[in-house]
Amino acid sequence: MNQRSIEHQFRLRLSRLALLTVGTIGLASCATTSETAQRDQMTAHVGQYTPPPAGLVRPRVGVPKFKITDRSLEGGNFDEVAADQLTTLASLSDRFVMIERTQLDHVLDEQALEGIVKAEELAKTGAVRGVDYLFLGKITNFRAKAEKSSRGFGLGKIPIPGADYFAGFDFKKKSSKITVECGVDLRLVDPTSGTTLAAHFGEYKRTDSIGAIGIEILGVGATADAELRIDDNNRGKILRLALDEALRKMLPKVDRALMARSQAAKTTGGAPSGATKNAPAGNAGFCPNCGNKLGATTKFCSGCGKKVSR
Repeated sequence: MNQRSIEHQFRLRLSRLALLTVGTIGLASCATTSETAQRDQMTAHVGQYTPPPAGLVRPRVGVPKFKITDRSLEGGNFDEVAADQLTTLASLSDRFVMIERTQLDHVLDEQALEGIVKAEELAKTGAVRGVDYLFLGKITNFRAKAEKSSRGFGLGKIPIPGADYFAGFDFKKKSSKITVECGVDLRLVDPTSGTTLAAHFGEYKRTDSIGAIGIEILGVGATADAELRIDDNNRGKILRLALDEALRKMLPKVDRALMARSQAAKTTGGAPSGATKNAPAGNAGFCPNCGNKLGATTKFCSGCGKKVSR
């Protein structure tokens, strides 16, 4: 073979290698785009709800710490994280005036009502200043589990503590399959009577690749059930999906109850405590800022703290 033929063969091989490299990068790019699209689709509707009915008067609502019944979540601040996430989602529904959790704790303590909510269940009834309803929440289960590969790596079903693999599962690969699930129970309760305005549950469960679900795995637990270790931020993402589902299911019943409450207030000529709409500006009986009912000599609103002009 002469020198020209050798150079021609060399150039041909370089061209084929270049085409193969471009094709591989293209495939990787498509996979990444697909996973990103799946993640975006999964969370696209979180916090997006149907508009509230016209004329609905928004009540003031507080969210105490959640009750945790899943032992895998004990020992952290997940009860507070869940309450804060529900506060945000409920506010996005545009049906409630949400009270900050720290402010709610302060009000309960100030009124010596800290025992009104015990273990996130209504332990006793009582009026809570500036609050019409309480969202009581409970996390019933939470799990992230490795799904064994059909191909496997010959490691059998025995987990190896500290290893990257579990029966063919590699938590460092975005293509590895996992199952995540979370269950929550929600109730909207009138603390003065203990009456439940609306209640529902949310059960989120999905089996997909780590990349598609969009969470980071810290490792595989050294147990036979392939439990995965994930940090609080990623737990929060999964929890938010379950809370969103539960709240979304509750809204139709909440709308009916709040509209009935609004109509009753119009019939009696009054205004519901905590109203943020239909409260006449300058009305000495109600705060023009938040609609909270005022006493005859009140100078500062007990609901929002705003100075009242007389």
